[in-house]
Parts: sequence; structure tokens; C-alpha cells
Amino acid sequence: MYQIRINHIGLSTGEIEAINNLFSKYTVHETKTDYDFEYASILEVEFVKDIQIAFFDFISIDNWAFLIEIIKNIKKRRGKKGLRFKTAITEVNKYNGSNGYYDEEPIILRKTAFLLNHRNDLDFNKGLERIEIAIENFTEMDNFQKSQEEGQLTNNISIEKDKMKDEGVEVFDRGTIIFTYDEYNRKWIRSTLQ
Repeated sequence: MYQIRINHIGLSTGEIEAINNLFSKYTVHETKTDYDFEYASILEVEFVKDIQIAFFDFISIDNWAFLIEIIKNIKKRRGKKGLRFKTAITEVNKYNGSNGYYDEEPIILRKTAFLLNHRNDLDFNKGLERIEIAIENFTEMDNFQKSQEEGQLTNNISIEKDKMKDEGVEVFDRGTIIFTYDEYNRKWIRSTLQ
């Protein structure tokens, strides 16, 4: 129905099977990535979905929780050699859900990526758990932007955006956003915006 792209290196057959079984009702594209000798393993999971579908409608919260537990287990097994984990949500349009593939080349409207490369298990796990909260916050922000685009808000939009910025909420335009987890402040920091 939807696509999930998995790039990995240094994972066991059992770990890959566990992830693939979790996503058995989706179209999964699995590839091996280049080795990075700084880490014992690398795992990148990209969710490609229609922009009209909320992320936790795309993948159930139960499947998300299982994925988090699998990743924690992989990280724990790697010890100090570490796991570099990246997850991305790619939102596209022109999706044809009837056959599970795109009739035309999909247009990427937005891509949000989260990168965890901490060797400390505690920092890694905290960042991993906070991805869910960040996604929920982005959903709220996206709803705000959609209502703005649909003309449901008045000229107070710029005032609301300024107020949100004053409260520490970042307002983004559509594009690619990459976040890296800051273990000292325990929050996601925007790395780049294109």
C-alpha cells in the first residue's frame, strides 16, 4: 500500500526479518548501504507516504512502538561500537493507492529526517523516544499551515507565528528538514532547511 525504504549494514538476519515482518503489509524496499567504520551497524528507515495522510494513520502507533523496541535492542547489542540510526518521513503527492505504486514519478513535497548517532545508550534511547513527540508536534504545525493555506485564518497569522517563535516553537516552510538530537538540552536541533 505505502512504501518503506530500509537501508542497512551490519545487522543480523534476525534483526532484518523482525523489521520486515513488522512492515509486512507495506511495500518494502531493502538495500545495503556503504559501511561506516565508526559504527558497528547502520540502519536507515524512510517512510514514503501521501501528504494527505497523517503519519500515525500511515503506520499504527503499535507498529511504531514495536519498531522503537527493535531499534533499542539493536543498539543495546552493539554496545560502545554503536548504531547510527536515521529515520525519514517523505511526503509526496500523486499517490495511487490502488496498486501500491506511483502511476507517475511522485513529487516530494516535504522530507523530515531524524539522525541519532550517539554511542551512549541513554542519550540514544531518549532521542529515539522523542521522535514520536516531534512527529506529533509537526502534525499540529502542519494542520496550522494547512488552515492558513485554506484561508481559514485572518491577518493574525503573522502575529501567531511571531508568538509561536517567542514560545520556542519553530515555524517552517515546506522543504527538507533534518534534525539531530542534542543530548545536553534533550531536544531535536534543526540541522538544515532547504
